[in-house]
Amino acid sequence: MTPNLGRRVPEPFRRRAATLRRDLEYSRCFSVATAVLLVLLIAVSGCTQKFVRSAVPVALTEEALPLGLEGMRSWGDDVTQEQIDHLLTTRSAYFQERFAKEFAAGITPRLYFLALSGGGQHGAFGAGVLRAWTESGTRPVFDGVSGISTGAIMAPFAFLGSSYDDVLEEFYTTNSTKDLLTPTIFSGITGGTALSSTAPLRAKLAQYITPEVFEEVATEYRKGRLLFVGTTNLDVSRPVIWDMGAIAASGHPGALQLFRDVILASAAIPVAFPPVFINVEAGGAIYDEMHVDGGVTSQVSLVSPGIPIYLLDEQLGHKIDREVYIIVNGRIVPAPKAVTPRVLKIGAAALSSLTYSGTISDLYKIYAVAVRDQMDVRFGWTPETFLEEPTEAFDPVYMRKLYDFGRDLEASGKLWASYPPYFAAPDNQVPVVARGNILAQASN
Repeated sequence: MTPNLGRRVPEPFRRRAATLRRDLEYSRCFSVATAVLLVLLIAVSGCTQKFVRSAVPVALTEEALPLGLEGMRSWGDDVTQEQIDHLLTTRSAYFQERFAKEFAAGITPRLYFLALSGGGQHGAFGAGVLRAWTESGTRPVFDGVSGISTGAIMAPFAFLGSSYDDVLEEFYTTNSTKDLLTPTIFSGITGGTALSSTAPLRAKLAQYITPEVFEEVATEYRKGRLLFVGTTNLDVSRPVIWDMGAIAASGHPGALQLFRDVILASAAIPVAFPPVFINVEAGGAIYDEMHVDGGVTSQVSLVSPGIPIYLLDEQLGHKIDREVYIIVNGRIVPAPKAVTPRVLKIGAAALSSLTYSGTISDLYKIYAVAVRDQMDVRFGWTPETFLEEPTEAFDPVYMRKLYDFGRDLEASGKLWASYPPYFAAPDNQVPVVARGNILAQASN
């Protein structure tokens, strides 16, 4: 039977056919657009400037020298016996001269140290604590200061003393994200090194770390005071502790730039911020090392645990009391928050959890060193009662509130804890310094 080609197609079928044709057309358009986008991405990626590195050969890792100078840094996880012997000899001679009168009179001198953790904009907390500490009249002149990440930015000014409290307040209460970072997402995902540029932050560091500040650090170093900053050498995945005073006092024409680069590197969160490439000399040639956020390997640190400070007292033949203060720029546990079931959100939450747990581990490591070396230690961190949330990576409104919170907490006398988080100390636990004094008395 011959079909009736002139029969009218029912309206529902016509609409369905039109929809099908439209969907097929959209599909073809989408496929073409996707193909074009992929081609463009590949083309852009291919045109992206290639960064040609001259990385340090593995065999030369141990002999690589920034500025070609010895003594500018050490590993944060291990030190050589030669470095230990050098440290014990030089510091022993220094203390013999500095405390000659106290030793002769039977007086036990006391040294003060400060360690500042990472935490990005949460450095506002530590800045507020330092301000209140100054206002209380009890803030000591620290014999040594160390900083990692945001703590590295704070460290030179905490080291130089209360006259720089205004600088820290300005930096941590007036800068917004756009003042410190420039987005580079497209170039970052098509062959770049990061999703943002830290060129504005680099300019800020140059603004604050002036040649005059640099020379002040050198002057204090010559008096025997120490300033350390931690980075991570990503080529070998190891922590590096930089002797910033030695760099400042080196007299090398490239020292000021290295000083600033080390601080920028210490704050360079991988992927988010670009790494900093530091030139070194090894085997008669120039190479580069890739350095990133010190928080990758340690959120807070004072010196390598491989340095036996207790041996210094034995070499001196005299006891020196040491008091260490640790400021954690942030909470020790993240605020509870439901995680969106998406891969990036899950990954970000997992990395955040690792950072928090790593911070606590670092605090226990410092406590273990303090017990071994008979040092008194105090820990301070942002309590869970601070409930404000930032609206951007560097939120000046949030930072002002956090700064004021840290300032009020220190002024209240409720900041410092004698033990790391969750540590259940026995009721008869003898404070570290007291135990050191008892041991010293027993040995006399």
